[in-house]
Amino acid sequence: MAELVGGAFLSSSLAVLFDRIASRPVLDFISGKKNNNELLMGELEIKLRTANKLVDDAEEKQMTCPTVRKWLNDLKEAIYCVGELLDEIKAEALPRQLEGDGDHSHAASGSTSWISSSVFKPFSASDEFHNSFEPKISKVLRVLDLILNERDALGLKEGVQHRPQDRTRQTTSRVDESGVFGRENDRETILKSLRSDDTAGPKIGVLPIEGMGGIGKSTLAQLVYKDVKDDFDVQAWVCVGEELDILQIAQTIYGRITYQTCGITDLDLLSERLEKVLTGKKFLFVLDDVWSEDYLLWKNLMTHFNSCGVRGSKIIVTTRQRRVASVTGPLSTHYLQGISEDDSWSLFAKHAFTEDSVIPAHPHLEAIGRQIVKKCQGLPLAIKSMGGLLHSVLNPKEWEKILKSDLWELPNDKVLPALWLSYQYLPPHLKRCFAYCAIFPKGDNFEASDLILWWMAEDLLQPHGKEALEDVGSDYFDILVSRSFFQHSKGIYAALGKSYFTMHDLINDLAKFLSGEFCLRLEDDHRTVDRNRVRHVSSMNFYNQRTQNLGALYEAKHLHGFLRLHSVHFIGLGNKPIDLLLVLPYLRVLKLQDRDIVELPSSIGDLKQLRHLDVSWTSITELPDKVCNLYNLQTLLLEACHRLIQLPSELGRLINLRHLNIRRTKIKQMPAGMCNLKNLQTLSDFVVDKQTGQRIAELKELQHLRQDLRISGVDNIDHEGNALEADIMSNKEYLDKLVLTWREGDDDTSNHDPENDREVLKKLQPHTNLKQIEIRSYGGLEFPGWLADPSFSKLSHIVLIDCKHCRLLPPLGQLRFLKDLFIRGINNVVEIDSEFYGNDSLAPFSSLEKLCLREMWNCQKWLYYAGSRGNTTILFPNLRKLVLSKCPKLTKIVPLEKLPRLERVELTHLESFSGSLAHVESECPKFLSLVHLEIENCPNFVCFPDGGMDAPKLEELRISHCKKLRSLPEQMHTLLPSLRILKVFDCPEVEPFPQVVLLSNLQDLSFECCRKLAANRSLWGLTRLNSLRQLEINFTEEGGEEMGCSFPDEGLLPTALTHLAICKHPNLTTIQGKVLRQLTSLQHLIIHGCPELQGLPEEAPKSLKSLTISECPNIRCLPGEWLPTSLSLLHIWRCPLLEERFRRETGEDWPKIAHIPHVLML
Repeated sequence: MAELVGGAFLSSSLAVLFDRIASRPVLDFISGKKNNNELLMGELEIKLRTANKLVDDAEEKQMTCPTVRKWLNDLKEAIYCVGELLDEIKAEALPRQLEGDGDHSHAASGSTSWISSSVFKPFSASDEFHNSFEPKISKVLRVLDLILNERDALGLKEGVQHRPQDRTRQTTSRVDESGVFGRENDRETILKSLRSDDTAGPKIGVLPIEGMGGIGKSTLAQLVYKDVKDDFDVQAWVCVGEELDILQIAQTIYGRITYQTCGITDLDLLSERLEKVLTGKKFLFVLDDVWSEDYLLWKNLMTHFNSCGVRGSKIIVTTRQRRVASVTGPLSTHYLQGISEDDSWSLFAKHAFTEDSVIPAHPHLEAIGRQIVKKCQGLPLAIKSMGGLLHSVLNPKEWEKILKSDLWELPNDKVLPALWLSYQYLPPHLKRCFAYCAIFPKGDNFEASDLILWWMAEDLLQPHGKEALEDVGSDYFDILVSRSFFQHSKGIYAALGKSYFTMHDLINDLAKFLSGEFCLRLEDDHRTVDRNRVRHVSSMNFYNQRTQNLGALYEAKHLHGFLRLHSVHFIGLGNKPIDLLLVLPYLRVLKLQDRDIVELPSSIGDLKQLRHLDVSWTSITELPDKVCNLYNLQTLLLEACHRLIQLPSELGRLINLRHLNIRRTKIKQMPAGMCNLKNLQTLSDFVVDKQTGQRIAELKELQHLRQDLRISGVDNIDHEGNALEADIMSNKEYLDKLVLTWREGDDDTSNHDPENDREVLKKLQPHTNLKQIEIRSYGGLEFPGWLADPSFSKLSHIVLIDCKHCRLLPPLGQLRFLKDLFIRGINNVVEIDSEFYGNDSLAPFSSLEKLCLREMWNCQKWLYYAGSRGNTTILFPNLRKLVLSKCPKLTKIVPLEKLPRLERVELTHLESFSGSLAHVESECPKFLSLVHLEIENCPNFVCFPDGGMDAPKLEELRISHCKKLRSLPEQMHTLLPSLRILKVFDCPEVEPFPQVVLLSNLQDLSFECCRKLAANRSLWGLTRLNSLRQLEINFTEEGGEEMGCSFPDEGLLPTALTHLAICKHPNLTTIQGKVLRQLTSLQHLIIHGCPELQGLPEEAPKSLKSLTISECPNIRCLPGEWLPTSLSLLHIWRCPLLEERFRRETGEDWPKIAHIPHVLML
């Protein structure tokens, strides 16, 4: 089954070839000389069109015929070769068209006449090129003859089309619950939705269940279908399939309700019958395996149900496609994920072993089986199939064979069709794009923007009309995401707010399976690959790579792309990988990221086909001038080349360049001629210095810029010169973000000209489509009016940093769609008043959700603004988050209870702030939306509002370094019923007990134990906090003395704790092991800053998962029982005696901890 993709994406590849054969450079070439090339090209097109008529039939027959599979492989190779010949024609034509016969140095002067005068010049190739071309095309024709001559022997017929279908799939509502694992939470969620009667929602609720093939959508639907039999008057199950056949669906439902086969073929009559049997009844229908995305068809189907049934009726739709889910709606889509590893093992064991007693009798099989299960990544269908293959098989060699095999190589008739069907439903152009993803190793995380640029360089994007290639690629990518080919990455990438994607391992296997020998991962075993056919190579790293693996690059003479997917050093190989790659004439994509690369050879300019060059994160100091000969280059990425100081002087010759990234380099100026790069879509930075300030004018020609642009050195621009035209930025309607940076990091104001800065900023007014703007180190005394102009209706984010000379904040309150405002280092503002809010005919800051004011060193007051209509104006009606930090003179702030939707407040380093959080006259003010409140380093903050704070949603309260604070808020147990997290440090006047023990929902408590608290520890009453799970106690010097050398006392701590941190106890020598062992749920223990502690008790809690010991210099060893099998993380920091004993591999006690998965010693 190695190449079912053949016919599918070969038809798309051929369509692209036909367009290229009809292109102007090719037509000029074949008509330019009197030779056989024109005749040969005509013959080539005829043969390719003949082959195109056969690929659909071949696609179906290759499923059972290996020779047809090979035929498709041979055809694909021939198509690649034709494409490469056409690339040669284009590469020969482009420089001749651009350069003509004259002087080619005009780009350096910034003139564009050299392009306009020659770009449309007819192309005439040299005699030498014509003569070399004829034998190449003749060779391809001979190969195509051989391929086409096999058609009759293989039984291939023209024009035969086969619709993708799964002939074996026909689901019912029946389910064996004993074979279902890990769906309890999903089941409850769906049941809750089915049983809810939302009076405000639609009469009939449609609940989509979405997920990749084999994930268990139908099984989940079967479970809930069975569970709700008593909740609905009528139920029906329909397996829909490829076409949304309204008549067939209606017939099935009517037949199920009437318990007889429905033969009515008149849809109108059938609709009347349905209405009659459903009127007044609450129904549940399941439409399983829906593929149609036709919105109008779905609405037509719903018309037959909307008129009957009662409110609360539901329809469940299962689908693999997000577009189907969005069309059907309107209830929230339930995205079905894989099952857990434990549940996966339970499912596998049920199918692999005849009875439970087999498992303990064959522990070696369990070890292998768990690895097999891990390969399936929670996909139930794959797990069941693997278990079924090994049912009653007790030979470990057979299990090992399954473990080492790809799923597609196994005798399997379930998983492959399930995932294959999703692939078959892709249009041909998307099949090519998906197959290209075989370059990604399993588990690799990638960004959409990277993959789209690689697709573009490989000519896989097919625009219509004036569509930008990047927009086409984005659409392609979104479709593949919506059909579960790509999944959002979780973990660190989500935490960092970055959008990364990955492929399920089995989807990755499918892509690799589809690409076959045309895609190679250097880390894989590729001894059987015909390297002459390899077009795409990727490598995670070259660490310990064998020379023969690198030698594969020498043999891959037709290589199109080489991708280094991670920045890992070329260990011991020097520049050898570069040398290997630069002799490959068809290279289109080259990504090399390695700090050991210090230069690029000038021969890189000979790679005429190169479209994508990424040398980010290398140590190069310059680019060879010959890079400017890469006329096909679309993307040049130089990010984080920290030693790069300049760009080639003739960069403007690269008129096909669409993306240039020089972010985080040391480039100080842009070369002349940037105005010639009219196709640029993204430009990370535009840098000017005192000598090149006039080049800012070249930006005017770059009208297609999108995403973000940073202009640095704005202080070097003279507003009186001819270079700065008033509309230089206002013609960039696609630009999303603009960053303007003046003299960043320069405190020297001797040459400061505030009037010039203001006029320059005035003339850099962007297009009103701009979404984000950031202004840094601006030296004007005030901002120009455009910054707060309401016509910027899409402006949602503003950042103003180190604008130290400004005396007033701009009237940003009149920007009706502003959502995020960050202001830092505007030193001359003394008071924030009505000017900030703008025209009071509008609701000030009506959309603002986040406001951060930092380092406003001279600001004394932030006044509340009620507008001319008195108190009817609601200030900041949608503000969710407020941060005030490092404003040492600020004494007064806006009353927080006046901000109705405020959820998060952070007040830090406000040394003069002594006022209230609410109006002075307010008693027990309401903070109805507040969820998080943090007050830190406010030494003059004295008290919370009288009577307490009515904050029913407050979950987290953090207070630290408030020396004068007298107490916590009053009546916390009644006014703060949702409080889960309370942290109080360095507030010597505050006594958290006994008020804290009344907080019934408190789960996380941190406090500082002073002498008084330590003396009264018997009154803490922590055991009364039934919800408490996390506890951190920091001891003062006096508190430690009072507590003594032993901790904790018996009965002091709740036994249900899962997290415990004991910090900075100066006298602690003994941790009470008996008390600790009573904490039977303890999973995480931190011991920090206890200089007298020499050891731990003999035995640790059996439930412990992580142990952190830091700054405990006298701990010499850990008892063996402190390293239970449950421990998965051991972190030791600044404990020299322990670090010595546990030193990796060589330490005396290293064998004791070698089994722990994660050991960190810093």
